[in-house]
Amino acid sequence: MHARTVPIADAVAGAAAAATLAAFGLRLRSPAGFADDYWLWISVTALVYGAPGAFLVRRGRTVLGLLFLSVSVSAATGALTAEYTATAAVSHWPGHLPALWLSAWSWLPAYVIVAAVVPYWLPSGERPARVFRPLMYAGCAAVATGSAAWALLPWEHGDDPALAESGLVNPLEVAGAEALLPVSLALVAVASLGGLASLGVRLRRAEGDERGQLAWVLAGMAGTLLLLAAAQAVPARGSGVLLAASAVPLPVSVVAAIQRYRLWDMETVLRRGLVWALMSAEIALCYTVIVALLGDLLGRSVGAPLVAAAVVAVSVAPVHRLLQRGVRRLLYGDAADPYDALGRLGSTLETSAAPAEALERLAGDVARILRVPAVWVLVLDGPESRHGDDVGADPVRVALVHAGEAVGELVLTRPRAGEFRPAEARLLGVLARQAGAAAHAARLAADLDRSRRALVAARAEERRRLRRDLHDHLGPSLSAVQLQLETIRDLVADDPAGAGELADRCAAWLAGAVGDVRRIVDGLGPSALDDLGLAEALRAQAAAFDRPGLVVRLNLPAQGLPPLPAATEAAALRIVGEALANTARHSGAGGCDIDVALSPDALHFTVRDDGVGMTGSAPGWRAGVGLESMTEAAAQLDGRCEILAPAGGGTEIRVRLPRVEV
Repeated sequence: MHARTVPIADAVAGAAAAATLAAFGLRLRSPAGFADDYWLWISVTALVYGAPGAFLVRRGRTVLGLLFLSVSVSAATGALTAEYTATAAVSHWPGHLPALWLSAWSWLPAYVIVAAVVPYWLPSGERPARVFRPLMYAGCAAVATGSAAWALLPWEHGDDPALAESGLVNPLEVAGAEALLPVSLALVAVASLGGLASLGVRLRRAEGDERGQLAWVLAGMAGTLLLLAAAQAVPARGSGVLLAASAVPLPVSVVAAIQRYRLWDMETVLRRGLVWALMSAEIALCYTVIVALLGDLLGRSVGAPLVAAAVVAVSVAPVHRLLQRGVRRLLYGDAADPYDALGRLGSTLETSAAPAEALERLAGDVARILRVPAVWVLVLDGPESRHGDDVGADPVRVALVHAGEAVGELVLTRPRAGEFRPAEARLLGVLARQAGAAAHAARLAADLDRSRRALVAARAEERRRLRRDLHDHLGPSLSAVQLQLETIRDLVADDPAGAGELADRCAAWLAGAVGDVRRIVDGLGPSALDDLGLAEALRAQAAAFDRPGLVVRLNLPAQGLPPLPAATEAAALRIVGEALANTARHSGAGGCDIDVALSPDALHFTVRDDGVGMTGSAPGWRAGVGLESMTEAAAQLDGRCEILAPAGGGTEIRVRLPRVEV
């Protein structure tokens, strides 16, 4: 049944739209007619309800979809027959009387169904509760009695002066049919109030997203009913505007529910419906302007309409593309065109002068792209950028990852609907990858800045130490030697023995000064490297830790080690020494192997012991200063130091140091 209904629903929606456009075309030919006050309402209603009705039928909401289609067909029929009647009266076309009869009552179902029947089936299209079904049936009865009353009413008793004065007679008139009108109005009033009550009860019982859906739909229905009631209260000449406005609140409330709660999954039909409505308005406006401008020159019957039709036909495709792009951006923001969003984000990162500035601009771009009030970019051990003051108590958090390493977090205000749409969520994932690269760059810049400050501080501290050593130790020793030498010069002739004692004392002081010089030199860098080279310095270091209970084995390349950059040799000796010290103090190992290898661009070595390892350490163990210093020493040369816990136990330290100056 459903499979057969879908193509019928599509055809009905298309026919209603075509009839509405045909009515508009007829109105352009003959502006005078019997429907001057309400033709805008029925035209708007026909266009607004047709496409959603077909979509609801396609999605299985058959009853609600058929109600929407009934509204569209009723309005389209009323519009077409009213305009055909007006044109036929002037142009002497056939079928004038049947069209006039249809125009007298075919509009009413659209009016009553929206007010008295549709509310019972909102928002999901499910059957109304048993207590409200009699009121819903009263709404159906109002449609039937109202339509019958207007179809059978003698035209001289109607409220249309032009129809009453035309002298035409209703071919199906029934005397006393006007008695059905108050009955129909009473049924409409009761059913409309019952529909609002049913929505109110559902709203009170609903929770979460369902409550939000019902709140918006209830507001839309209330607006529709108020405008319909106002249309009955104002003079006839002003009722058309209010009737047209009454077609707007319910679709607007549906749009709001879609935007916030994805009600009915109607994004697709909403987008296409808006494009269709705007296309219809563009066609009508273009046609009207051209006919008005060229009517006197080319004739209103053939020439101007022909030119207008040609212009409209040529403009349909480009205008459709333009409107489709605009509607997608209106509904979905930048999620409608992720490539454009990524392009703008890439341009932001490219034109930023510094990583910190890039983060700040990135946060603002992400907020605008996803249309959220606040976005924070938090970088681990680095700067942070905040767009907006508050992300709320339950924000959306997305990890920022670069090369498999967590580098920070993207924190966003949670959407009002609770979650991002699928398209927005996919776009957020892509944006997070771009933000991860930017956060990594900012983190590297922060690390570089910290290293630069540490280097400056270390240089200043080294200079202070050198000054202290030279001033406090070497300087006084050399000054004392100078004074003693002067004394020796004075005593050497008269007291050779005393001069000899002073000379011995000077020699001791000079030996101490030489020791101070060696100590200062050793502080500037390992002297073993200058005296022995890296290979022999490593052997000496391994021998220093080799003892009973701990066997240290050093494996060097067969061809030996060539001279390497001083920074590389110093870092290697320092890391191996720290690793051996940790093994001797903490691991309880019986053996330790040091394997050294060379590649064209790097020095590689591994220090591996058979001790308890990191997993066997005391509870609460964490990497100490020694392990951190090894990692920092490698990182300062753009190298790598990995501290591993092999499956067989023990600890393994793998180091790679570049062979070039950094």
